[in-house]
Amino acid sequence: MLMFRSLPRYSSISTRLIHSVRRQENLGKKKVIVLGAGWGGFQFVRYLNRSKYDVTLVSPRNHFLFTPLLPSTTVGTLEFRCIIEPVRTLSNLHYYQAHCDEIDSQKHQIHCRDFFNNSKEFTLDYDYLVCCHGAKSNTFHVPGVEQHAFFLKQLSDARAIRNRLMELFERASNRFISDEERKALTTFVIVGGGPTSIEFSGELHDFIVEDVAKWFPDVKTHVIVVESTDHILGTFDSKLTDYAMNILKSRSEITLKTNTHVKRVGENEVLLSNGEIIPCGITVWSTGLSPNELTSTLPFSKEKRSGRVYTNDYLQVLQDGQIPVNNIFALGDCATPVNRAIPATAQAAVQQAKYLAKRFNQKEFYSKNSNEISNENYAAFNFNNLGMLAYLGGYGGLADLKQTKRAGFLSWLLWRSVYMTRLVSFKNRLLVAMFWFKSFVFGRDISRF
Repeated sequence: MLMFRSLPRYSSISTRLIHSVRRQENLGKKKVIVLGAGWGGFQFVRYLNRSKYDVTLVSPRNHFLFTPLLPSTTVGTLEFRCIIEPVRTLSNLHYYQAHCDEIDSQKHQIHCRDFFNNSKEFTLDYDYLVCCHGAKSNTFHVPGVEQHAFFLKQLSDARAIRNRLMELFERASNRFISDEERKALTTFVIVGGGPTSIEFSGELHDFIVEDVAKWFPDVKTHVIVVESTDHILGTFDSKLTDYAMNILKSRSEITLKTNTHVKRVGENEVLLSNGEIIPCGITVWSTGLSPNELTSTLPFSKEKRSGRVYTNDYLQVLQDGQIPVNNIFALGDCATPVNRAIPATAQAAVQQAKYLAKRFNQKEFYSKNSNEISNENYAAFNFNNLGMLAYLGGYGGLADLKQTKRAGFLSWLLWRSVYMTRLVSFKNRLLVAMFWFKSFVFGRDISRF
């Protein structure tokens, strides 16, 4: 009886082991390598018919990050794991947590370094390569930014900002420090007037008004937003931009400095172009994108101003001017079509990913005998701008859409509704709704760990 009872257990284990081995066999399928687990890479793999290919994803980050809600995690409105989706939740996929530092288009190989052990190197062969490795924050070569400023692009950045903010509030609440030191500790400088910077200032405003005022009643904060042009949110409609500027100026704890550059970032101060030195506790830097190390070394045609790789209208990378590389594609922040300008935004990357995945799902691509790709009978990629949303804090937002341009409470509701539906999994939708409710009813967590 014991033997018969144990048979199903052994049988189930054997089945799982055999299934695991079969997943790793090539079985003659074409090899697709995807670089990056961001909006382009993760969504491309998600919509790709992975049963038709031998798919490998290479990324130093083993999760997809829902970046529109990243500023909310810096102050505890949301918790970090609400907005990430592990790469390994995608089936029929090989994953390597590694950096790709070289692409050999002649040998159809990529060279990688292990994320945890930089001396561990390996190469991977491909039939098709999809480059979605993104970009890094642009420092404009301002001295001290790399060493002393906090970026807001990865989950680790949000964690560092949150810990630093709590440290500053705790230190400022110590009654044995001078007023001058306390003022410097609670002065926060935000460099950049784009959506990420403004949404972070909005989340910070909510945190200060709703939670800091309650738990640190003697601490007075000062937030300074520095923008090099004469207005913030330059990609939004001018009326919405004016509305946002008026909202920021109306808040007693926020100062908006336009037409001002940062010349140097120190450990506890910022030097502005007008000669003003601002003692501060934290500097958050969010001023656009620049090409990362891999993009800088690629031998393909690039846009001079941004350094992004040029592609044709079918997302194939170009070399020697206008010559497409037949089996290498690029999308997202690292690339741009040569004949048109596409913004480096999440919605652009997702549309490109869906377009390319749909094409890869055609027999022309995954057939074992096909070597050449013809673009003649396939429509070129066409970006459809759905509009933009932004949160300003105080239950107010902006909605710059084709159908309407709104500002205020209804735009905030739309902002939350849209991003709730865009989250990848039901689990994350549930978690985000739960933490929004928790923050509204019980306040944000002020623990530092």
